[in-house]
Amino acid sequence: MSRSPVPRGPARRPTQADIARLAGVSQATVSLVLNERESEVRISPATRDRVLAAMREWGYVANPSARSLAGGRNRILGVHTFEPVFPTNSVDFYFPFLVGIEQEAADLGHDLLLFTSAGGQRQIFRDGSSRLSLADGALLLGRNPNVEEIERLRDSGYPFVYIGHREVSGPPIPYVAADYATATQQLTERLFGLGHRRVAYARIGDGDAQPSRDREKGFRRAASPDGRRRLTGPVWTLESGEDVPGLLAEIRHGGITAIVAEQQVLAERILAYAQEQNLSIPGDLSMVVLGDSAGAPQTGTDWTGLIVPREQMGRQATRLLVQLLEDPDLLDDPGSADAAAPGDGAPHESVECQLADGSTVGPVTQS
Repeated sequence: MSRSPVPRGPARRPTQADIARLAGVSQATVSLVLNERESEVRISPATRDRVLAAMREWGYVANPSARSLAGGRNRILGVHTFEPVFPTNSVDFYFPFLVGIEQEAADLGHDLLLFTSAGGQRQIFRDGSSRLSLADGALLLGRNPNVEEIERLRDSGYPFVYIGHREVSGPPIPYVAADYATATQQLTERLFGLGHRRVAYARIGDGDAQPSRDREKGFRRAASPDGRRRLTGPVWTLESGEDVPGLLAEIRHGGITAIVAEQQVLAERILAYAQEQNLSIPGDLSMVVLGDSAGAPQTGTDWTGLIVPREQMGRQATRLLVQLLEDPDLLDDPGSADAAAPGDGAPHESVECQLADGSTVGPVTQS
């Protein structure tokens, strides 16, 4: 039987039909070999080797979209961020996540596909369809996500995992988050152990954001060494760093001896203004920072606080996504992840935050 050669050159790529003709098999057989579904129909090793040899010889590459439509998996994981990842002011925030994602995807034998938007707002859906469909599933991350798009993606049945604690309306979504609450509680209790009894919490911006709520939750549940709750300091939410002079006046007036600062940029502002007022850190005021370094100047201050486990979060989220792809029933199994609440139907995991000893906390020096 003569075989028609496949024209070489950039204008012509071999198709499944070409490979079938070259290997002397049906196109259905090529599809079964390509999608690794030999168990459905008996294919001899010799036939399979002949098909693979034809693919190698002619440089056949499967079309990801066609393979997905056929029910196969591309072993491609999407990464969608709700903010640009490459500007320099985003490097510190996103880079460790991407390192963890890439390393885990490589270990699990998957490729990555980064989704961006051509100008304007980052969008998952465009012209009524999801842009993520080229990938088997996707990892989502960002500090200011479009919650409506996340809910729409969940309702579509597309597999994804959010990196960071994210609550939405209706059924919950799978996520991997840093355990901010436990770390903040430990840091606050360390201040109590050093004799501080007037400890305050301060942040800039939106106190309703989920990471902010998680940190505040840990602050409020902190207990003194004898087990009794003795947290008497306030929780302050500032509109901007310009409010720091007024904050420091409140601190001195209220007898506050220690501050739990949600963002490093706020802690740096407090430190700079305190130094102008001849106040010592930690001699006159102890300070801990809860890990958010976005936008903060790099002054070299050895802050006491928590370290956000971004790389580990990227790894665990990637692992969880692959688990969901391999076993979709995990979405219906409330016991499928360590931190899943009974009956919530969406696995989620917490990653421990390491604590940084630093040099900005000391014993209380005033009553």
